[in-house]
Amino acid sequence: MQKINEVFKDAIGQDSVKKTLSVYIDAYKKTNRMPFLNFTTQKGGGKTFFARKFREALQRTDGSTPPMLEVNGKTIKNANSFFEQVYPVWIQNKAHLFIDEGHNLPNELQQIFLSVFNVDKNPIRTVEHDTIPYTFDFREISFCMATTDQQKLAEPLRDRLRDIAFEEYSNDNLYTIFYDNMENKADIKPSVKEDIVSTFRGNPRDAVVKAEDLKTFVSARSLKEITKYVWQDFCKTMGILKYGLTASEMSIIKTLGERGAMSLTGLSSITGFQKGAIQKDYEAILIKKNLMKIDSKRELTKKGLDLAKAIA
Repeated sequence: MQKINEVFKDAIGQDSVKKTLSVYIDAYKKTNRMPFLNFTTQKGGGKTFFARKFREALQRTDGSTPPMLEVNGKTIKNANSFFEQVYPVWIQNKAHLFIDEGHNLPNELQQIFLSVFNVDKNPIRTVEHDTIPYTFDFREISFCMATTDQQKLAEPLRDRLRDIAFEEYSNDNLYTIFYDNMENKADIKPSVKEDIVSTFRGNPRDAVVKAEDLKTFVSARSLKEITKYVWQDFCKTMGILKYGLTASEMSIIKTLGERGAMSLTGLSSITGFQKGAIQKDYEAILIKKNLMKIDSKRELTKKGLDLAKAIA
């Protein structure tokens, strides 16, 4: 088996994902074939990073590496656009196709993909679209996708894909990602680590963004070390709030703290946020941070109430 540390030397955490992908890398070298993969994780969870590293490690039986064709699912408006714009490039270049945010694929194309990605020993499949036959030879091409909302994928399509499910990142993992992206341009005092970790939202992208912002802050102020005072000044200047919450999420905390348990409709009315936005964009992090719970209504936990009192 190809050494995991060599393939994913820049990747922090996700040991199970690394081991699984390493098996597929080794098998691909011998057969030129792999399962149809689906990287599943939260937004900013590192799925694109791992998909790219995985492709870089692929080697065909002749020693060549397939080129990467990366497409965002939202840009594929219908089946015609896929067969006119994506399919020819994929086939002609004998590429590894990676569709990011695959849950945005149009339903018409998802239904066609049921035949394309059907589990079959025969690597060659042909499907018709608008009476035109299209051939897929999976000895020459390969496929994977990623999604943060796989419930939007047609269930039969999900059944044809091999899920690569990401584990939750530990605080130590996230701090390592943060520190590595700082490039050691300033000395971070050990006493500041807990304060830094407390602002993480739980995904690598957030840790990287905070590191980039801190590098900019350090450079602008010509600082040589990060003390508690410097970190507090940085958070205040850059608008970084407790638990890494956004102003919108903090508004929900404040509203529930002032008014008590509320229905989704009531919370939407008071905050001015659309109900869909509250459910999709704000609630997940509040629940994950144990600040809010949902029974018949939205209400704060003890931890959430303490935060509401602190910002009142």
